[in-house]
Amino acid sequence: MRRSVPVIACVLLLLGSGYLPALSRAELDRVADVSITLKTLSDVADGKAPLPDGRLIVLTGTVSDVNIISKDQATFKVRIELLSGEWFGEEDVKAYACYVEFSGPEYFKMFPARLPANAPVGLIGLSTKVLVVGRAVSVTATPLGAKRVLVDGAYVRPIE
Repeated sequence: MRRSVPVIACVLLLLGSGYLPALSRAELDRVADVSITLKTLSDVADGKAPLPDGRLIVLTGTVSDVNIISKDQATFKVRIELLSGEWFGEEDVKAYACYVEFSGPEYFKMFPARLPANAPVGLIGLSTKVLVVGRAVSVTATPLGAKRVLVDGAYVRPIE
């Protein structure tokens, strides 16, 4: 009997999940702003648009820089530069970038100090295309003085 209780509970949960309401667009808009792109954040950094409110943003791009700030697993912290671009005609390209910081031991194994030649799936290094979820927190400067939006990363994963 003890073994059948969890099985019965799982079956009831699976059957009952069909009656739960779906997430509406309005509910999603309360927690995330899916209209924000790296191009939007570039306008923010240039002072052409306000910093997005505290909602989550979803970004995709290519990792163009990895800076490990704290190498200790318990206090691990990394800052990546996320880059995308847009072609104008056949010769002109405009690049858009932001910084994303990830803190915590859960990111320690995802960002190795040196990416192996045959890196297993899930590791992130230079030239990795990624999906990032986070919150825009401020505008900061690069070492050369260019402006970048700083995003507090909550989730990251490589994409193909």
